[in-house]
Amino acid sequence: MDHVLTALRAVLGFKVGIGISDPQAEPVGLWPEEAASMTRAVPKRHREFAAGRRAARAAMAELGLTPAAILQGSDRAPVWPSPIVGSIAHSDTCCIAIVAHSDDDRTVGIDVERATPLDADLIDVICTPPEREWVARQSDPGLAAKQVFSAKEAVYKAQYPLTGQVIGFDAVTLDLHDGQFTATTHPQLKGAILIHDGLILSVAHG
Repeated sequence: MDHVLTALRAVLGFKVGIGISDPQAEPVGLWPEEAASMTRAVPKRHREFAAGRRAARAAMAELGLTPAAILQGSDRAPVWPSPIVGSIAHSDTCCIAIVAHSDDDRTVGIDVERATPLDADLIDVICTPPEREWVARQSDPGLAAKQVFSAKEAVYKAQYPLTGQVIGFDAVTLDLHDGQFTATTHPQLKGAILIHDGLILSVAHG
């Protein structure tokens, strides 16, 4: 996972803290107030939740921030302690958290997916017409569509703390170019997509 960290650092720079943990490990490291929300969780969810909090505190430490509990809101989104913003994502094998000072990056979002093709019958659901044109021009359209999906997940996570809106895939169109993207959101968000170690990593910020 060191290679993943290096790749993300190249995109995000040093104003963002990054933490990585194993979502398959035992669910250790939760603070009591965090553990209280996991009393009825199935084991897989418990492990993922604990991995996310471990990764988040590692990311906070990178920025020299005091460790703190990251509670879960009624919408299941992380509640970040002021004055930071952050985002957590996980696949079956990798959990990643990013945090930033709220005065440096107003919002951030991250997503991680396996680097496998998106099911063909989902492309029209996920991608708007301009995105489908971009997908069709790529050498592996299924994998390109999965990148669009991942980037939109990151955009959703970045916009939600600002707007409180649950938006569909058709509410956002990405302008994609050389691994970078801008999103038609208000406020406008931008970001990057990486493929590394069998994973698609997408980050959005604004």
